[in-house]
Amino acid sequence: MPPAEAFRSQEKYFMTINNKVALIWLAAGVIGLSSLTSVQGQDAKQQDAKQSVNVFGEGKITVPADFKRVEPKSRIIQHEFQAKAGEGDGVKTARVTMMAAGGDVKANIQRWQGQFAGGDQDARKTEEMKVGKWQVYVVDINGNYAERVGGPFAGGKVVNQENYAMVGIILEDPNGRKFFLKMIGPAEVVKANRKAFVGMAKGIDK
Repeated sequence: MPPAEAFRSQEKYFMTINNKVALIWLAAGVIGLSSLTSVQGQDAKQQDAKQSVNVFGEGKITVPADFKRVEPKSRIIQHEFQAKAGEGDGVKTARVTMMAAGGDVKANIQRWQGQFAGGDQDARKTEEMKVGKWQVYVVDINGNYAERVGGPFAGGKVVNQENYAMVGIILEDPNGRKFFLKMIGPAEVVKANRKAFVGMAKGIDK
């Protein structure tokens, strides 16, 4: 074979090899991107599930993404989250708890109010509203909070927490079943997160 033809043949061979390699890299990139998208989609679904709370199989609460799920401090608490105001190591947090409970609505509200002393009386209020099929009660309390270690029924030591606040919500379904949501913590943290917390409950049927 003449040198010129041999060179052209060799050049064609290497171009074919390079094209095949390029196609392999392209395919690998597409597969990798597809896998990454799939993983990201699964992560998003897992995060959505992590931030959703089912209420009696009749409704779903979507918890704000910036409320961090934590291990419940008491066995009677079904779900617990942390709400915060600000950033940094020393940031203050409030407890957000959720659980099914019983008892008379008025009696429970009075019990919550009795856990606080002093505070701004004008800011203490109770609202009642209808959200779809749910009867919703929203209770705002503030002052010095008598926190019982281990929970309200644990009989543990009582710690006085100054300048605290609480937003308590009772969701009652048509069958009379009740689901409690509470946010308790430093007043400024509760105030900063109140809109998101109440909005979470109001969105139960959406």
